[in-house]
Amino acid sequence: MVRRFLVTLLAVLSLLTLVPVVAQDAEKHVFVTALHKDGAPIDGLTVEHFAVREGGKDRQVVRVEPLRIPMHVAVLVDTSAASGVTNETFRAAVSDFVERLAAFNHVAVYAFGDRAVPVVGFTQSVPELRRGMTGMFAWSHSRSYLIDAIDLSLQDFEKIEAKRPVIVAIAAETPEASGRSAGSVVKRLIDQSTAFHAISLATATGSGTASTSPRTIPESSQRLQGMIATGEGDRERNKALELGTSKTGGGRQRLTSTMALPQALGRLSRELSNSYNVTFARSGDSRIKDLQVGIMLEGVTLRATAAPFGTR
Repeated sequence: MVRRFLVTLLAVLSLLTLVPVVAQDAEKHVFVTALHKDGAPIDGLTVEHFAVREGGKDRQVVRVEPLRIPMHVAVLVDTSAASGVTNETFRAAVSDFVERLAAFNHVAVYAFGDRAVPVVGFTQSVPELRRGMTGMFAWSHSRSYLIDAIDLSLQDFEKIEAKRPVIVAIAAETPEASGRSAGSVVKRLIDQSTAFHAISLATATGSGTASTSPRTIPESSQRLQGMIATGEGDRERNKALELGTSKTGGGRQRLTSTMALPQALGRLSRELSNSYNVTFARSGDSRIKDLQVGIMLEGVTLRATAAPFGTR
């Protein structure tokens, strides 16, 4: 059967070139999800189904097993005015998703309308999550701070040294006003081996509706308004969504209606719960680089994220 390297882990290069390895044979790990065309996870895969190549050289896949490492999941929720936070469908879909994840994982919730703020810290307590989100859904703002929210959650991941960090962003097309750049957070996602998934909600007005700033507004605010008016913030947000998902083993779903959100979050929940821990062997004291993961099946979407340093 012809080998098909369907996923190139460019992200792994930036992460792993910084990490020296021991001289003797060592095992390394990659977290992999394989999906059918309809997005359903593929069960029952074994060593024979996967291939790993590093620096143009094939590496031996020594084990493939279901991924049982609990996740630390940061759920970033857009509470800007255009996201539909007052819509019961939106509220119920996000709450159900968070509670479903908390059954087996630690979940934290962040909001990023008006500014990026933590709502509930990492916990498995469903009552605690419910209380925090109840207040969050009452907020409504006209700007989005998605990139700042990604950065904030990454700071929290550093503090706990999560063995399987995941970020899920539910974002609208509201004017993006983050102070940080997309490139900076994408680099940090890669360096911290954090899988980034995003669900984008289209809005009726888009994000180019900002008006010219009056002279009475402080200069710093005028610059921010100018960035929004020219769409600079939106370009940064789209860059973060596109590169953040593609380079970290995450996925992006783009929705035209809030009514599609429950199904999209259900699909993502199943994906996150059905992954593989692919273990491969390498030797020598050189640094890992140019890592690629492939699967011996046609028509399969493959997502792969290098295991964080503490679990390699």
